[in-house]
Amino acid sequence: MRGVSVVGVVLLLVGACARNDAGSAAGSAGGGVAEAAVAPAVVHFTAKDFAFEGPDTIASGMTTLVLHNDGPNLHNLVLIRLEDGKTFADLQAGVAAMKGPGLPPGWAVLSGGVNPPDPGSDTEGTLDIAPGNYAVVCVVDAPDHVPHMMKGMMKALTVVPATTAPAPAPTADLTVSEVDFAFGFSAQPTAGRHVIKVVNNGTQVHEFELIRLAPGKTLNDLMQWGQTYQGGLPGSSLGGSAPMVPGTVEYVPMDLTPGNYVALCFMPDPNTGKPHLAEGMVYQFTIT
Repeated sequence: MRGVSVVGVVLLLVGACARNDAGSAAGSAGGGVAEAAVAPAVVHFTAKDFAFEGPDTIASGMTTLVLHNDGPNLHNLVLIRLEDGKTFADLQAGVAAMKGPGLPPGWAVLSGGVNPPDPGSDTEGTLDIAPGNYAVVCVVDAPDHVPHMMKGMMKALTVVPATTAPAPAPTADLTVSEVDFAFGFSAQPTAGRHVIKVVNNGTQVHEFELIRLAPGKTLNDLMQWGQTYQGGLPGSSLGGSAPMVPGTVEYVPMDLTPGNYVALCFMPDPNTGKPHLAEGMVYQFTIT
């Protein structure tokens, strides 16, 4: 599976200046100022049924994508980088010809993004975005098994070279490795605020979607819902990293509270046609 109007890129520069007795003496002789620390740019998108609102152009580099879900259904934000001279119109034509869910052609590179929060909620992810031509799309297919991009939920995005100093990656305290077909957690998640570094170490496209199960609900309930989309999601969708090709890294902040959690990957295996979760790419954990 997988904010608010048109909002520009915000670049936060924080300067720190320390002063002590020796520093004061140096200052009186023309002392210095500490180097400015650069934070990732912050870009907001709003998802509706079935369209995105957000900027048309952003700068390259380490960027935090914030997704606000303003629709009644689940929506994600997937960055597709268009290569080999392909255009947004080419992608639109390809999507129009689709018969159902599936992987895009090789020139449409799934480059990460933000997986769906619950309706009315926000979530975010931070990744290093290269210059180029992109599309912002939603690949969620609930509730009728028709991917939302086939309903027009696509937006062109141009990423221009940055003219400012590069921002460093966020500091993570937990790492999730995506492989074919499993999630590897560097440590057992605990209650509280985490920044999760998600790395695709597999050979296929993977995603990381985190669900907190509702009280009394089980993984089996979630799997059954995933087949029918009937009766409502048996839990809360917390977001995660959207589908991304091997070698991609993304940083996802999460506030975890006591409960039962499931991490899943819904991407299809091109060799078998099965979703990765059916091939074992599911990770359950409990926070007490």
